Amino acid sequence: MMTDPEFLDVFDVKVVKGNAYETLRKPYQAVLTEETAKKFFGNEDPIGKTFTYNDSFNITVGSIIKDFPGNTHLPASMLLSFSDNEKYLMTSTKHYGSVSGGTTFIVLPKGTKPGAGLEAGLKSIYDRFLNNQKWMGKDSHVETEIQPLSDIHFNSKYAGGGEWVKAINTQWLWFFGSVGFAVLILACINFINLSTAQSLTRAKEVGVRKSIGAGRFQLIRQFLSEALMLVLFAALLSIFISKLALPYINDLTGKDIIFDIWDSPGIMISLLTGIFLTALLAGIYPAWIITRFQPASVLKSGSVNTNQGTPLLRKGLVITQFSISICLLIGLLLIGKQMNYMRHKNLGFDKDNIIMMQIPEQSSIAKKELFAAELKTIPGVKDWSFSTSPPSGGGHWGTRMSLVGRDDPNKKSVTTIMTDDKFCKVYGLNLKAGRFFTIADTSAISRSIPEDLRFPKSVVNETLVKELGFASNEEALGKRFWTGMMGWHAEITGVVSDFNIASLHEAIKPTLITQYIPFADRVGVKIQAGTDIPGVITQINTSYKKAFPDGIFEYNFLDQQLDALYKSEMRLFSLFKIFSVLAMLISCLGLWGLITFAAQQRVKEIGIRKILGASVPNLVSMLTKDFIILVCIAIVIAVPLAYWGIHKWLQDFAFRIDIGWTAFLIAGGAAILIALITVSFQAIKAAITNPVKSLRTE
Repeated sequence: MMTDPEFLDVFDVKVVKGNAYETLRKPYQAVLTEETAKKFFGNEDPIGKTFTYNDSFNITVGSIIKDFPGNTHLPASMLLSFSDNEKYLMTSTKHYGSVSGGTTFIVLPKGTKPGAGLEAGLKSIYDRFLNNQKWMGKDSHVETEIQPLSDIHFNSKYAGGGEWVKAINTQWLWFFGSVGFAVLILACINFINLSTAQSLTRAKEVGVRKSIGAGRFQLIRQFLSEALMLVLFAALLSIFISKLALPYINDLTGKDIIFDIWDSPGIMISLLTGIFLTALLAGIYPAWIITRFQPASVLKSGSVNTNQGTPLLRKGLVITQFSISICLLIGLLLIGKQMNYMRHKNLGFDKDNIIMMQIPEQSSIAKKELFAAELKTIPGVKDWSFSTSPPSGGGHWGTRMSLVGRDDPNKKSVTTIMTDDKFCKVYGLNLKAGRFFTIADTSAISRSIPEDLRFPKSVVNETLVKELGFASNEEALGKRFWTGMMGWHAEITGVVSDFNIASLHEAIKPTLITQYIPFADRVGVKIQAGTDIPGVITQINTSYKKAFPDGIFEYNFLDQQLDALYKSEMRLFSLFKIFSVLAMLISCLGLWGLITFAAQQRVKEIGIRKILGASVPNLVSMLTKDFIILVCIAIVIAVPLAYWGIHKWLQDFAFRIDIGWTAFLIAGGAAILIALITVSFQAIKAAITNPVKSLRTE
């Protein structure tokens, strides 16, 4: 990262060795992090050592700093001092089309909030030093927006959150927070259900305590203390499990989460608050029910009717449990369907067996032609194309367009791809009308032609045709329209089917493909199917070094590059699967406990019914039907809630699945089947018990 000395004043950078401030004041100097210094120089003292940057500049190490923390949005391995040398910067400081990704950080006085005054001051600076420059062009205007640094991990509006670390979708944070809370509620429901159901075992204890003078609130305090001890033990166990699972979670999410409870007062306070609230939520009702027993009746009969007032609550809690679990199961099925749709949708172009590589910026046409000639000699290379970007995957340029001209106040946005005559063929674009441009069409933008008479032959997508108001693809052929790209009037020679230029979150935009390779800094190489791909890539690397000796050969497969657009969603989906399975497991454990207790309470009834001739299926049906009815009620409640939630989530995608009813039927059927298996096991066990054992005491 290139920066100025003031970076050290804005951020808390810990200097280990050398004078970092003085280092960043001098050109061609570097401040290394400890990890980078060890990587480059081992155990030697790096101060004063040099290394080569961009194959041209000798950089002197002047200082060492501590590694940046894992949650930084600026994960730089070194800080380089500024210079106005464009080759050093690897970008133009004057061309209006150059975007360097620069960011300015402003420290406000304590207690000051950014307002209109700050924005007006920044606008004045931009107008004085940028917008009045001749090279900006008539149609170019730079504006600025300010963003609190604390917001940078959660707001993707500005550069996706950061140049290196993209902002997380806050909807996912709220979603997983809600799911985690729902799982906690499920566990509390289990505790409440089983505590009230098994209150019979504490009846005599409560009767004895009350008879010797214990007050009701004293007993409530005792049972709440027991609940608190249980939650405390669970919390300690959860901390231990979290510590063990954290490396796997970091690997799954691609984050560097640090869980140090002693150095995080916020986490400590939140954990303690959660422990006390969970204990109160889970323990207050069972404690209230158990301490309500009358000591005389309890000690006289030796038992108590636990069903007064509690069956309705227990049924309601079981319904709540399974409603949450079924909602999560439906969500799991439909989110999985959307993930599968995103990975396999036809994007409108060919993405298979294409490797992408970057070539050095401002490479001459002669070097590109040399590389093309080298590629032609490699067996297994089917074709190639130079362009500013592939059809999709980022790096697109944007400008304005109009049928009227540059003075049109209603100019429209257009995505631009500058390429060669091979682009449409390599990526398999589907021609709907007209023709693809040929190499002969480059004469239309020859420098020998006056600028206002240059009409680059261009291919456009169907969305652009509609945006400009043409009635059909055929009507658009031969028409010219003004673009902000060097003020050219593009001439439409062909119309292709719409193709996705970004992730499926975004709608298809008007797209202009024009033949102009001076700006093309990416190469897509189509490899023949069935070829020895590693061997072909090795030969491509050799050819790359011949054409671009100063360049760094790095490549990736286009299909993998496109899959990376949904990497965060796939990671979060993996987490969601874990939550969903956990929620269903907790619900089934609760159901298991309740059916076990119900069977124990009715053991003598079951024995009598067996003696009177009841069959095992009849007894199993008697024990299970009430629980299955509760699960069916939960399905009725869960279906509309899940439909609303998934419908709202899908609105974030321009291309999305049809929700349909299949997932609801599968989730409902699975919930009934899982519940049936859970309760049937205990029901069958109770039904086949020898009635003599259960009635011998009568």
